[in-house]
Amino acid sequence: MVFIPYKCLKSTEWNIMNNKLGSLFIFILRSLGLLPFSLVQKLGVLFGLTLAKRNRRTINAIDINLKLCMPDKNADQRLAIRNDRLKNMGQTALEMSHVWTKPKEQVLALLKPNNNDNSAFEEAVKSEYGVLVLAPHLGHWEMMNYYLAQFRPLTAMYRPVKNAKKLDGFIRDARERAGSELVPTNRKGVMQLMKALKSSGLVGILPDQVPKDGGGVYVPFYGQQAYSMTLTSQLVNKTGAKAFIGAAFRVKGGYEVAMQPVDEGFYSDDIETSVAAMNRSIEKLIELHPEQYQWEYKRFKKQPDGHSLYPRG
Repeated sequence: MVFIPYKCLKSTEWNIMNNKLGSLFIFILRSLGLLPFSLVQKLGVLFGLTLAKRNRRTINAIDINLKLCMPDKNADQRLAIRNDRLKNMGQTALEMSHVWTKPKEQVLALLKPNNNDNSAFEEAVKSEYGVLVLAPHLGHWEMMNYYLAQFRPLTAMYRPVKNAKKLDGFIRDARERAGSELVPTNRKGVMQLMKALKSSGLVGILPDQVPKDGGGVYVPFYGQQAYSMTLTSQLVNKTGAKAFIGAAFRVKGGYEVAMQPVDEGFYSDDIETSVAAMNRSIEKLIELHPEQYQWEYKRFKKQPDGHSLYPRG
């Protein structure tokens, strides 16, 4: 058998291969969806502690991030969080078999009653104001589509999956079934978000990934300089929307949603003050369940001096 680097494949061949892999992925998810959700959660733990644990890049990224963000914890404490994170990674992946394939009513049934005080958010969506929800990569962020769309039509950005038409259609259908109106990740999409917020709409954004050049500022995140998006601050500043931050945290048999008002500094006209307040809000939410945050993501890969905090390889 001769191995052919993907760069040598023609675009049509690459698309065919990706579509086959996408079809296989969809088949696996639909098959897992036949199992009880409680069993899928247990299998997710096993998946995370076996396959994910073998990925050295993932392990290294988690360890570096935890050391940077939690210097007050000792090595054993960070190791415990890392292992719990691996379990949650596996669960997030396998739980897609229900979140992305089941009828809306069955997925909504996974949202469990809880003691979190979400009353401020619930009052805001009854008002005439537009509402912006920051939903970081914490807990199972795909469940936030279902939770939020219960209150108002939800508008969210969507970046198509490249070179995998079947998988892209599958994910798009799943998010639209949850109740989301998907808009492109470009200027046109931003204008649609603004229109929704000015029309008493509800907008959801993932706020914790490194933006493209020109789309962010350097502000602290857990005491480290992190290139952080300015879009959320600009949306609130230009529309007068109310902002909240939330996550669907994993519990046995489902999820519990926590919704919190953002740090008041987020409403500042000064962009750095606003974005720094956004990051503080993310930190506060993470502290509820730090093992459920996406620590494997290289959040500090872009630094003011041009270097990355992660070694290559």
